[in-house]
Amino acid sequence: MDHGYEVKLFESSSAPGGRVGTRVITAIELPKGLSGEVAFDHGAQYFTVRDQRFSELAAEWERDRAIAKWTGRIVSFDGEGWEDTNENTARYVGTPGMSAIVKAMAVGLDITFGYRVDSLEPLLRDFDRVVLAIPAAQSQRLVADIPALASKFRDVSMRPCWTVMAAFEERVAARFDAAFVTGSALGWIARNSSKPKRNWKIDTWVLQASTAWSMAHVNDQPEDVGAFLMEAFEDLIPTGLPRAFYASVHRWREAAAEPPMAVGVIHDPESRITLCGDWLRGSRIEDAYLSGVAAAMI
Repeated sequence: MDHGYEVKLFESSSAPGGRVGTRVITAIELPKGLSGEVAFDHGAQYFTVRDQRFSELAAEWERDRAIAKWTGRIVSFDGEGWEDTNENTARYVGTPGMSAIVKAMAVGLDITFGYRVDSLEPLLRDFDRVVLAIPAAQSQRLVADIPALASKFRDVSMRPCWTVMAAFEERVAARFDAAFVTGSALGWIARNSSKPKRNWKIDTWVLQASTAWSMAHVNDQPEDVGAFLMEAFEDLIPTGLPRAFYASVHRWREAAAEPPMAVGVIHDPESRITLCGDWLRGSRIEDAYLSGVAAAMI
């Protein structure tokens, strides 16, 4: 739009964001004494800022109160003990959920929701250029008949991530708000309710399995995954866990590229198709944004 183009977006889901999402649980009966919303950032947990271009955008979001710094205590666990992480790292989250980031970006855009693209031919007939900002496997399927683009996927390997969302009747007795975990099926655990503008009255947690465990169990049944990861979480809490009145599981089939392609963007002028996304640059929210910027500059 800044370059004079008329832009139309098609989104397969009912809301923008993908892994920068917030799951709000509705139609749930709360235990006595608890009140308010039950919600989870079940994908991206936070973001950091390194690039000046992204820093300027993040400053706008902060001024508009779409994001805030997360100042919770974040530790690491190596199987033997807990250790505080680098306190100099500024971590930001969307408020009141991670989805607020993409909602802020979507203001004023022409978006059709619930539209799944199964073929690029209709779009290429109606538009001068098509930009795919979707996971690698979906991009690969859509450009399979275009040799200049299909050949780019030979070195792409996307990794899954199993995620558990749990809400407890009482506060979990953890002296931290989030932890990077090694030596466990879990890779990350976070007290979602410790983030700014969340409902602190209900203790909600997000548990994300390690990449290795998720790959080894990618086709397991969700209920089995949930039970196992909740046990792994309890193993990390010496006093045990209070009763969870809500728990659900989500499988991200394409959570991250390992390693990412580190090319930023792929463009084929002959087909008029451009590919962008975090998997083409890194694994962070900033990488996704900068890949999109690179696509817009072509």
